[in-house]
Amino acid sequence: MKLTKATSLAAAALVAGCAATTPAPATDVHGTWVIEQARAEPILDKRRARTVLGRDGRLSGHNSCNAMNGSFTLEGDRIRIGPIATTRLACPELLREQEDRILTALELAVTARVRPDGLLEIRDADGRGLLRATREPAP
Repeated sequence: MKLTKATSLAAAALVAGCAATTPAPATDVHGTWVIEQARAEPILDKRRARTVLGRDGRLSGHNSCNAMNGSFTLEGDRIRIGPIATTRLACPELLREQEDRILTALELAVTARVRPDGLLEIRDADGRGLLRATREPAP
């Protein structure tokens, strides 16, 4: 089959149009994240388990038991978090354990990256996974 110049241009425009409508995966770690897993265990109650990594270097969120806030620095994929302050509400034992896993994961963080599938991964100095999160959907 012989393609004319007009057919080739139309095909190129169609391909370019498709590429423009398919957003590239976001690799920026800033934003609001739903915590899915901390210290190799799934999060029991995801309704409130969130962390927000602000462009101003502030971390805030909730660990399902208490609100948390602190600061972080980011250089490439290197991240340093802490110290983290939390409220001190009494919570059921399972949520207290979950809170401890989340806080420990954040405090041990050395790298943070967004994988091509959109999952935020936070790892320790030995490359072990500490925390995984998904970007909170826009309202």
